[in-house]
Amino acid sequence: MSFNLLSYQYRRWLVAGTTFLSVGTSIGFVQYAFQAFVIPLEEEFGWSRTQINLSLSLGIASSFIAPIAGKFLDKYGSTKIMSISLLLVTLGFFMRGSMNDLWELYISSILLYVGIPGATQLPLGKLMGLWFPKIRGRMIGFTMAGNNFSAVVTVPIATFIILASGWRSAFFILGISTFIVLVLVMVFIRDDKNYNFNEIAEKNTKKGTDKDYELSDAIKTGAFWFLISGMTLQQFARTTVVIQLVPHFVAKGVSVGVASSMMSAFGIFAVMSKLISGWLSDIIPSRFILIIVVIFQMVGIQFVLADRQELMWIGSSLMGFGIGAMGVLGPAITTELFGLKRYSSIFGFINMPIAFPVIIGPIFSGIIFDRYKTYTLAFNLVELLLIISIISFIFVRIKPQKKELSNG
Repeated sequence: MSFNLLSYQYRRWLVAGTTFLSVGTSIGFVQYAFQAFVIPLEEEFGWSRTQINLSLSLGIASSFIAPIAGKFLDKYGSTKIMSISLLLVTLGFFMRGSMNDLWELYISSILLYVGIPGATQLPLGKLMGLWFPKIRGRMIGFTMAGNNFSAVVTVPIATFIILASGWRSAFFILGISTFIVLVLVMVFIRDDKNYNFNEIAEKNTKKGTDKDYELSDAIKTGAFWFLISGMTLQQFARTTVVIQLVPHFVAKGVSVGVASSMMSAFGIFAVMSKLISGWLSDIIPSRFILIIVVIFQMVGIQFVLADRQELMWIGSSLMGFGIGAMGVLGPAITTELFGLKRYSSIFGFINMPIAFPVIIGPIFSGIIFDRYKTYTLAFNLVELLLIISIISFIFVRIKPQKKELSNG
C-alpha cells in the first residue's frame, strides 16, 4: 500500500493543522498575547490605559473588512485570501516591534485586525465543511481551538521574552512565527473545488435548513437578525472583559506571573470548550449551546470580580469555557441556518456589527479604569448585555421548509 501525503485522506489533515496554526497566530497572538504588552507599553512611553485600549478598538477594521474578505474568499479561494491576511498580520507585528510613537501602535493595529478575518473564521468554516463534511462541527472546534491553545502558551512565553529581552523582541518573534505559518498556508491550503454543495444541504435538514441561502435570502429571515444581535452583544464579554483580565488581576494585587497563569487556565478551558461544543454541534442545534456558554460567561465574570485569588482562578476558567465555544458556534450555526455555498459572504456580514463592541468595549473599560482604578462597573454592565444576548439566541431558528412528496 503506497503512502501519498497529498492524497485526499492525508491532505485534509494538513489543511486542518495549517488552519489551526493560522487561527492561533492571528487571533491568539493579536488578541490574547497583547495583554502581556499593556503594562510594558505604559512604562516605556507613559501612555494611559485608555490610549492603549484605543488600539484594540481599531479591531473595528476586522468588522468592516469581513464582508469584503468573505466575498473575495468565495470568489478566489482560501489560499490567496489566507496568505494575504497573514502577510498583513506579519507586517503589523514587525511594525509594532519598531514603533516609537502612539500613531504607529494604531496603524499596526489596523494592519493586524484587517488580516484577522481572512486568516480565521471566514476560511475555516468553509474549509472544514469541504474537507470534513461528516464531522464539520468537531473539526471547526479543533481548528478554532488554535487561538486558545495559542493563548495558553503565548501569554506566558510573551511575558518571559518581555522580561528577558524586552517587548520589541517579543513582537518580532510573533511576526516571524506568523510568517512561517503563511508559508505553510501557501503550501498546504486548498479548497476542494469538486465539492457538491447540495450534499451538505441534504445533511443539514435535520437541523433546520434544506438549502444553501444567498446573502440576499438570508437577510430576509428573522433568524439572521437575531443571530447578529446575540453575537454582537456577546462580543462585549470579549472586548470589555477578556482583553482586560490580566490588568484587572494585577490591579487587584495579583502578580503579573500569576495573572498570566490565570490566562493560561482561561486558554485551557477555552480549548476544552471548543472541542466539546464542536462535538455537540454535530448532534444538537447550536443555538442551545450558545445559550449555555453565555451563561458560563456571566457566572465567570462574577468570579473574576471576587477578591479571593482562588475564586479568580475559577472565574478565569469559567470565562474560558464560555468564550471559547463562541469561535466554533458562530461558523457552525451559520452553516446550519444558511448552508455552505455562500458561507463566507454571510458570515462576513454577520461579523460586521461586531464593530460596535470592538470600538466601545476597550475604550469604555479603559475610561472606567482610569477614573475608578477598577473594572468592576464595566464588567457588571456587560452582564446586562449578555442577558439580552441570551434572549436573542432563543429566537435564532429557521423553520424547515416542506419538501415535495416526490422527493422521498
